[in-house]
Amino acid sequence: MKSYVFFIVFWIILFSSCQQKDVSKTSLNEGSIISKELMISIFEELVLIETHLQSKYFSYSQYGEALQLSRDSLLKSKKVSLKQFTNSFDHYSQSDDDLVTLYQDVLNDYNEKSAKSSIR
Repeated sequence: MKSYVFFIVFWIILFSSCQQKDVSKTSLNEGSIISKELMISIFEELVLIETHLQSKYFSYSQYGEALQLSRDSLLKSKKVSLKQFTNSFDHYSQSDDDLVTLYQDVLNDYNEKSAKSSIR
């Protein structure tokens, strides 16, 4: 499971870094940057979705569209637009420390959940 998480995190970083970043136009007053807690929650669910799709289809070309539709559905359920999510990711990725902390928090949450499920 941990290897999947690291692989997924790698791909998220790769795809997001390929996007053109212009965070200078983003204003915190506009509410376009979502909270770190919400970002962690979204990342956790995206990783689970992608892990499931990857285990079923093995190739991004086979599950990419399903992943995008799932992402859009997830963002809609959290009342976050794709632009807000992208702006927020760009905002948090401006600082390597913030981005690393974000991913560490996601992994820590998974480890806690894994430990709790092992105990049961």
